[in-house]
Amino acid sequence: MIGGIMSNVELILKPVRFLARLAAVAVAAAVALPGGASADPVSPAGWTAGIALGAPLPEGVYFINTATYFERSSRFAAPTIDAGVNIPVVAWSTPVTILGGRLEILGIFPELTVSVNPNSPTSAAWRDFYNPAGLVGLAWDLGGGWGFANYVGAFAPVNTTLGNTLNLGGNYWTFLELATVAYNRDTWSATANFTYSSSGSDRATGVSIQPDTAQIDFSVSKHFNKWEVGLVGYGSTDLGSPSPFRTAGGLYGNKQSQFALGGLVGYNFGPVITQFYLTRDVAEHNYSGYDTRFWTRLIIPVWSPEAPAPRRPLITK
Repeated sequence: MIGGIMSNVELILKPVRFLARLAAVAVAAAVALPGGASADPVSPAGWTAGIALGAPLPEGVYFINTATYFERSSRFAAPTIDAGVNIPVVAWSTPVTILGGRLEILGIFPELTVSVNPNSPTSAAWRDFYNPAGLVGLAWDLGGGWGFANYVGAFAPVNTTLGNTLNLGGNYWTFLELATVAYNRDTWSATANFTYSSSGSDRATGVSIQPDTAQIDFSVSKHFNKWEVGLVGYGSTDLGSPSPFRTAGGLYGNKQSQFALGGLVGYNFGPVITQFYLTRDVAEHNYSGYDTRFWTRLIIPVWSPEAPAPRRPLITK
């Protein structure tokens, strides 16, 4: 990393593991469920697994790119789903502190590719931009390796074929709050990131198609010199059913939930950090099948403030 960041790459590795997966958690609930029962969360579970968001970043600008592929094979007569998502993120750790917490700003600009029944006569595929998002938060260093942060923001509406056809994102606003705790000390890292999201009605129809959701992403990892090895996991649950589906499925009849576990391997090349991890659902409800997902992440420091030049002495001999 640049300047002072280069001298503390391990510290940066943990907090900067950032944002990932805005769209690929469960691609086509409306297609995968019998009768098109529900819609997937705009902010899917797992998008912060492996990221110590609770630890404040050193001042600077960072580029984080997360790409993922997932496959869901149906347990019954429902489509097979393949999906890929690429999520570029720009993170700015500002020089501003408020109540002792570092002010951090995140911009997220994902795109999503979805294939239904690939390599079959009934196959169909879509590719489009996904709902962009902006988050603002404060991150505190609590000492002893502990950190805490709270982010708030929103996913902006987009009027796309993916949203209109598969209910993946869509033409509505989604409020997001993310509270996170991190521990980074003695080559160990542990994180727990809690997310609540609430979506408004579709701007074109006035109909609510996205339920509120609660999610947790977590990780525990060990660092060996430049290597990192650990466990990641995530879980999510709908807090209700969207209004169009309450009559057919009951108020909570079409709620979706899932829980997944996996392993992570990372390597620190110096300024550039990479991560690879694989996750698999161990429990799911109303997703029609178990997801297997492969993730890659690239973290690049773009800019950091230069260290101040030493002052000239006021008195010289």
